[in-house]
Amino acid sequence: MKSLFARMFLWFCAASAILICGIVVGYALTNPDQIPFAWPRVGRGAILSAGRIAVDSYERGGQAELARYLGLLAQDTGLEGALYDSSEHELSGIRFAATLPDGFFSYPKGRVQVSARNRRAGVKLNGHGNALYTFTASVPGRDRGGFWFRVFVVSFVLTGGLLCYLLAHHITSPVVHLRTVTSRFSGGDLRARVTLPSVLERKDEIGGLARDFNQMAGRIETLLKAQQRLIADVSHELRSPITRLSLALGLLRRRREGDSRISLARMEREVERLNALIAQLLTLSRLESLDQPPPMELIDLGALVREVAADADFEATNMNRSVQLMECAPCCMRGTRDLLRSAVENVVRNALKYTTPSHQVQIRLLPVSVNGTAAIVVEDQGPGVPADALEHMFVPFYRVDEARDRRSGGAGLGLAITRQIVILHGGSIRAANREAGGLEMRITLPVNIVS
Repeated sequence: MKSLFARMFLWFCAASAILICGIVVGYALTNPDQIPFAWPRVGRGAILSAGRIAVDSYERGGQAELARYLGLLAQDTGLEGALYDSSEHELSGIRFAATLPDGFFSYPKGRVQVSARNRRAGVKLNGHGNALYTFTASVPGRDRGGFWFRVFVVSFVLTGGLLCYLLAHHITSPVVHLRTVTSRFSGGDLRARVTLPSVLERKDEIGGLARDFNQMAGRIETLLKAQQRLIADVSHELRSPITRLSLALGLLRRRREGDSRISLARMEREVERLNALIAQLLTLSRLESLDQPPPMELIDLGALVREVAADADFEATNMNRSVQLMECAPCCMRGTRDLLRSAVENVVRNALKYTTPSHQVQIRLLPVSVNGTAAIVVEDQGPGVPADALEHMFVPFYRVDEARDRRSGGAGLGLAITRQIVILHGGSIRAANREAGGLEMRITLPVNIVS
């Protein structure tokens, strides 16, 4: 059972039940004479025994002895008895207000019969010489003390159950609210806070935990926003001097000749790399700071994948590689076309960098699954990635291999940007090594089937 509320409620109920049983057993052991007995507890055997004594008393002492016995029976037990002969004549001379039910004397011999309506019990008995008698006695009603005792027990159980429910709800409801808030915060809503006054104003550990969470969340939000502002500010501050440096290099190229041109070309390439890095930083910062998803439109995902594959294949010819679209299922989705194209291009170009020359990158847009998602699979034929590095590939500036990344010119931001774009569109991305060698990138996106 995973629900904290259900477990606490059941534990409280079990504790209350044990307490009630203990009270009842203790009361019964210490006050045996006070236990309420009704007619079923008296037993039919008592009626049969009293009837036999009544018959014996009558045959031994006549009407007087019978009347004396019935008087003692009524005095000692509260049973108002009467004895009838086979002609249905009462033999003790005692009159009863209660009327016997029809057919009462036709009951089988030796078997105690009870009439709940008239509150009478009777049994046929044989005396000396096979004389047939019918003994009847009043049946006691339910003891009022026993009734009120049961009412008390039922009321105690219901009240205890209600109190257990309220107590469990009082303890677990703020925990449920706190869990909801933490789920929103972990999902990216940095403004999620515990706002219920009934939780924040509590003086116990739960209230302290809620207040501590709000302080922690505020601190994390401040740090993350400061980090994003720092990246954005640094990028903007670097862009202007780099732009001026590019212009200065252009002017210098016109004035210098000979070997200086080699150095100038190298400087220009470095400037271009810095400029590309800053552009990526700006893109990543902008995607991470979005409070709301970007404007969405209906996109033909199949057409987008075909377009990216064609452009990448054209670029790959200069690299002695190729890009092959192996499968392209028809589907569409709502999203931002430019962002999605950038995400797919980043993955495909990353695959081209590490694919062995004279080999190809394969792209597949798989059919829509039963849960309404489609997968874009990009497979390269490169060296693959160590297993312990797969989950870190989408972290900004993470490098699987420093030497290889320097050779490829990567800065470790392309896959981070791709991951952020995919998340903004409600999807996911993962990397895995292929059994045949190379790396597989799988982008999963929510889509609609195109008929």
